Amino acid sequence: MKENLSLKRSLLVSVIMGLALIGASPAFADNAVKLRILLITTGDITTDPVFAYIKPVLDEMGVQYDVFNANTQDLTAAMLASSSTGAVCKAQDAGCIGSYNGIILTDSDLVPAFTPSEWDILHDYQKNFGVREAVLSGWPATYSDPGPPSGIYLDYGLVYSSSGNNYEGTWSVPTTASKEIFEYVNQANPLPITDFAFAANPRNDGTAMRDGTVATVEPLLKTQNGEALVSVVRYMMPNQATPAREVMISTITNASFLIHSKVLAYEFVNWATQGVFVGKRYVHMAAHVDDLFLSNSLWDSELKNDHPTNTYRLNSGDIANAVSQQNAFRAAHPTAGAFKLDFAFNGSGAVVDPEAMTLAPNLTEDLVAAVVANKAQFRFINHTFTHADMDKAPVPANAPCDYETFTTIAAIKAEITKNRKVWDLLTLPERSQNNRVLVSGNHSGLKDRKCTADPALHPEMFDVQSDDVAFDEGGANPLFLQAVADLGVDYLASDSSQKGQNLEQYITQYDDGSNTDRVMLPRWPTSVFYNVTNPALLVDEYNYIFHDRFVKAGQNPCEIPGAICTPRNYAEILLAEADTASRHMLMFNKWPHFFHQTNVAKYDASGSTLQFDWLSAVFAQYERLFKLPVRNYPFYLIGDNTEEGLKAKAAAIQAVWNRATNQVTLSANVAVPLLFVTGISGGELYGGQFIRRINITTTPASYGVNRGLTQ
Repeated sequence: MKENLSLKRSLLVSVIMGLALIGASPAFADNAVKLRILLITTGDITTDPVFAYIKPVLDEMGVQYDVFNANTQDLTAAMLASSSTGAVCKAQDAGCIGSYNGIILTDSDLVPAFTPSEWDILHDYQKNFGVREAVLSGWPATYSDPGPPSGIYLDYGLVYSSSGNNYEGTWSVPTTASKEIFEYVNQANPLPITDFAFAANPRNDGTAMRDGTVATVEPLLKTQNGEALVSVVRYMMPNQATPAREVMISTITNASFLIHSKVLAYEFVNWATQGVFVGKRYVHMAAHVDDLFLSNSLWDSELKNDHPTNTYRLNSGDIANAVSQQNAFRAAHPTAGAFKLDFAFNGSGAVVDPEAMTLAPNLTEDLVAAVVANKAQFRFINHTFTHADMDKAPVPANAPCDYETFTTIAAIKAEITKNRKVWDLLTLPERSQNNRVLVSGNHSGLKDRKCTADPALHPEMFDVQSDDVAFDEGGANPLFLQAVADLGVDYLASDSSQKGQNLEQYITQYDDGSNTDRVMLPRWPTSVFYNVTNPALLVDEYNYIFHDRFVKAGQNPCEIPGAICTPRNYAEILLAEADTASRHMLMFNKWPHFFHQTNVAKYDASGSTLQFDWLSAVFAQYERLFKLPVRNYPFYLIGDNTEEGLKAKAAAIQAVWNRATNQVTLSANVAVPLLFVTGISGGELYGGQFIRRINITTTPASYGVNRGLTQ
């Protein structure tokens, strides 16, 4: 085994890269290959930042992959191919199956750990089994071996020309491959590269590697000066029209926090797998508006806190305006499709008698009547009857704030069932589907809240939740978990900013005997706060929380994580929010973003609202980068898709692509009701590719391949 080597160039250790999709028709080998990626890294995710970048992309998509650490492992041919019986074999042997249908390298040269002989083994596998390689980042290297068999063993056909921290990337995808290379990207706009990158020029001089192949380079993304940043390298044998090997290489630093990396990420996976893999990608956006029918307190610019009596509750004019704003938003942003807001409602604000459960007389109450009249325009979620806290009892004796909680399962269940009754009274749509979903008040019940401090009064505590007992530390209320299980709630909303809640996971703390655990569905918070109705209030509170309070306390906000160095105006806040939310979308994450009913208030004569200002800013940023239609799922469907993904990840999937018959054979160690597979006939065409949901069993079944890239 190799020793752990830390001598890699520090410049390249920080380099990370995104992804690309090319489109020349592949010359598939006759051999079968497993639908699995070999991810070759220079360390674990703590030492290889490129690995830390690509791993969550693969995980979110559900792609199968193995990690090979070039610093600690030795690559052998036996790792790359075996017979159907598991014996070591060569490509020409009958029944020899390639272990991978795609290779991804986190670093271009893997120096100094990967030896010339290992490069030969890797390249031979790619040539013999028709497998592509994607290089996520690094130096455009050419390396020779002084020892036998000597000669050039690694050559990307590029010559370094410049480096820098800021390039304006321009797309140079050939028109003939426009359906196959970066098909999902809005190539009409440049892609700013906002971190370190090497730029290079194609050499294309006929220099041969020691295996006889010659690298020919086709840039796909160039600098403003015409230098290559992302390229396809085809390795050609003399007098051969079909490449012996194909590589996509990026020389850009990429990381999960860089927007250009988000844009590029998908195509490396798609290129390496030739568009056939277990898993999928969709772009999502859902906006949840909490507390419908209740009032929210409002921020006071003088008090720098909520005003004790100043509140806002939506009215019929706000609802009518929301319908108009939503229609205008759809028209302005074609990728949004038939987007709908999701209102998480509290029925106590819609009834006059909580015991008799009677509505306001004749539905003439302003807000209730407007919601009922426009119910088809929106979706709804159970947010409990009164928005009561579900945290553990008793409330800490020394808590500086007060909140009510429940001490019995029956009381918790009543909060949920009463809201279901209001759902029926208002004849809101899809009640039965939504019985399986719950958003508790303040996401309570999932941690033990100590209520230490108000951030507006205690600037020294940026994170006032730091002393709460988190979900993963046993902070959830068992009475709450039992109550929701008893009522058949399958999916519980959580706050992704809270420790232990930022993960799609089964909630196993309470077993109701059904062998079906609850699933936690995280939601993204935003900086459009619950207590603001217009830009002036938002700007004042935003700047106070993220800047002014630190200055007031004699602290430098530039030195505090999460704070901002200078105050922002409304346009700048929206740009910052759009940047954050578009990153969430580009990682193919299904999690909704949540807001509050105050944010839907009409604040000017043109009908502007904070909610649709935010959505418009986010989609404007997204559409500058992507062309893919955005999925806007109801919360229960997000839950169903999440649970299907958890089941698939827990199963041992067997997927083999027989290139002679162009079929994929699928099975698993357990039944997987719905497995997403990309590149299979009969699926949905999305972003130029077919994505199909397949019921997988322990009995192998075969499906035709249709990459769909030219349709």
